[in-house]
Order: sequence, then structure tokens, then C-alpha cells
Amino acid sequence: MQLCDFCGFVIGQEDNKCKNCSSQVPGREIIKEADNLKLSPHTPKKTNIVYTPPRNWGRYIPRKTLALLLVIGLVMAPQTQSLIRDGNEYWNELNTPYYNIPQTLELTLIRNFTIYLPSESGFSDYKLILSKPDNRPSGPQQDSNIWQEVHSVSTYPDYIENEAGRMEWNSTISDRERHYIEVEYKVSVNTLRPDLNPEDSGTLDDIPEGYEAYLEDEWLIEPSLPIINELASEMVNGTEGNVILILQNIFDYIMDGYYYEKSSIPKSCPESIEQGYGDCDDFSILFSSIARAAGIPTWLELGKIPAFVDSQNGKCDLKDWGGHAWINAIVPLNDGTITTVNIDIANSYFMWMPAYRISDWVDDGNGDNLYSYYYLFSSQGTTKANYLENTYVSDCELTGNLKLEEL
Repeated sequence: MQLCDFCGFVIGQEDNKCKNCSSQVPGREIIKEADNLKLSPHTPKKTNIVYTPPRNWGRYIPRKTLALLLVIGLVMAPQTQSLIRDGNEYWNELNTPYYNIPQTLELTLIRNFTIYLPSESGFSDYKLILSKPDNRPSGPQQDSNIWQEVHSVSTYPDYIENEAGRMEWNSTISDRERHYIEVEYKVSVNTLRPDLNPEDSGTLDDIPEGYEAYLEDEWLIEPSLPIINELASEMVNGTEGNVILILQNIFDYIMDGYYYEKSSIPKSCPESIEQGYGDCDDFSILFSSIARAAGIPTWLELGKIPAFVDSQNGKCDLKDWGGHAWINAIVPLNDGTITTVNIDIANSYFMWMPAYRISDWVDDGNGDNLYSYYYLFSSQGTTKANYLENTYVSDCELTGNLKLEEL
């Protein structure tokens, strides 16, 4: 056992200093090698690490920043911008409500008439007169393209053609007899939707000669009435004679000031104004009266339309056909030409018409012919004959499609 020479504390065999007083134990000193001596091959060599900045500047940028820059670059690329624009247009189209209107309607329309005596006794001489559909445009209409094409008109029994060019059946019915008349139309009709606005319109001074008959009084169409002249002056005021603006004012006046109610026979303009309501005939007569008083040649077009239409998913379901009246008006254009526009107030169509219709007759300016259109059946004898009409579509096809955001 070895003791510390300084404090007498016990020195361990491995100690080179006293653990009590830290005195050096003789003979156990640590030999320090000179700095310039080589280390033993087994001694790890201490290496100074020198940091060299990377030549690739991208290593300074975090990966998230690189990803963001990459995304921005892709978004700003012309190809991506084009895709974004197309995508926005497609999304807007998906989220924009619109109406699907067929470009062309091809149909076979059947009209069946049953003539009978209500009392089932006696006799009656009767007369049934129908206007015969023809190709359109016709008469004063100025359209350049055919928008109604009549492929065939077949009847049973045969008819005679009267002086007005209408189909006429005459016969005598008695007691419990039933007489049947069938008319079949095969027709193609196009939607009319011209791209017109007030900037395209000429003025009242641009309306050409040759339409004087459609500026005068004609059965129930009375532009000469003082109340009609007052309304016409209001419709023209502020338009500088722009024909489309005047027509729009008349349309808005009737649309906003009157409500629809079916009537049995057409009313005079004073009756419609006083009552504040009317149907397609009453509105068309009132409109034509005001337009004629304003100096715009206007007339009625008459035919049939369905009350029920289902064209979803390509279907062609048209039911409950009935008589209908709408308006034709001459519009001079600022390029020197003229055109005819269609206005259907009862269905809120201004200067356009869908294909769901058949045009029977275009007003020829003769008041007697206009009157007779509404009185297609007459009878005389010991009792009065009546008739029932059943109209339906036996064949129908829709082609083409117009997407309209508003009607």
C-alpha cells in the first residue's frame, strides 16, 4: 500500500495523483508529446472541417418554397391559362339556367270534327270553313327563308275551296246523325329568333310604301280611335322614331298593364282597355291598333299551338292544341332592308317565335276575311247543329337545339 507523501492519503495502483490533495505521485507523471511529433498510426487523426458553399443556389431554398414556385409557374403558363379559361366557361355553363328550344319541329297534326244535333231531332244545313296551312313566309311577310313548310294536307271527305282560298264543307244533318270530317297536316316549322336590337332598327320615316292596308282600320283593329291615338303618342315619345323601341314600348305597356283571361270571342280595344284583361286575340288586336296608329304596319297571324309541351331528353310530347293569334310587324333596318318580326304577347315572346306552332292564315288586310276566321262554323234549319273538335299529334320529331338564357 502506497501513501501520499504530502497528506498520507492512500494512493491506488492506477492513480497518478492523490485523490485527496491532488499531489503528483512520483514516477507516475503523464508524458506530453510535442506538437510536432507524429501521432501513432492507431491514434485517430483530428481533421478540421472546412464548409464550402454549394454551387447549386436551389439548395438554399426550402422544398416547400420550390414546390410553391413550381405551382405558380404551371398556373402562369399560357397552356394552363387556356385550360383555366375553358374550365371557367364550362363551370359557368353548368351553373347557368337555360331553356332548350328545338330548331325544327316536324309533325303530323290530326284535326277531327264531329257534327251533331243537340236535340237529336229535326235538321240543319251546316257549313265548316277552315284556313289551309301553307308555306311561310307568305303575303306581306318579308322573311327570306322558309320557316314553315307544308308537306301535305289531306282531308276526308274532300273539301271545296271558297273565294278566300279556304277549305269548305257543306252538308245537311238530321235527327241522330253524326258527320265526321278529318284533316291531316304534315308540316315542318323552324324557330324564328332574329338577332335584332334597337341599334339595328330604322325609323318610322324609313318604312316603305305598299303597306297602307296595314295602317288602316280593319275589323276590331281600330288605329283611328282617339284613345288609341293617345296611347300611340305615348309609345313613340322619347324613341326618336326608332321602330323597335316603339314596338318594345307597346309590348311592355300590355304586358305590365293587363292580365291574361280567356274569352270566347275577340273584344274591341275599348273593351280590353276598360276591363284590363284579355287573351291572345284581344292582346294582338290592341297591339296592332296602337302600332298602326304609331305608323308601323302590323297585322295578325293565326294558327294553332299546343298548351302542353314536353321536349325533355329528346321527347316530342305536344298536347291540347288550340287556336292562337300573334302579331307580325314591319321593321325597317338601318342597312336599308326591311324585315318582319313576330310578337306573341300571351306567351311573352318579343320579336321571336318557337317552333311549337302551325300558321293557318296571315291577315290579308281584308276585315271580312279576318272576321270569318273566327266564325268557322255556321248552321240553319229547324234546329242548330254543333260540332266537337279533337286535335292531336300522331307523329312528331324535334331536331337542332337552341340554349336560351331567357325567353
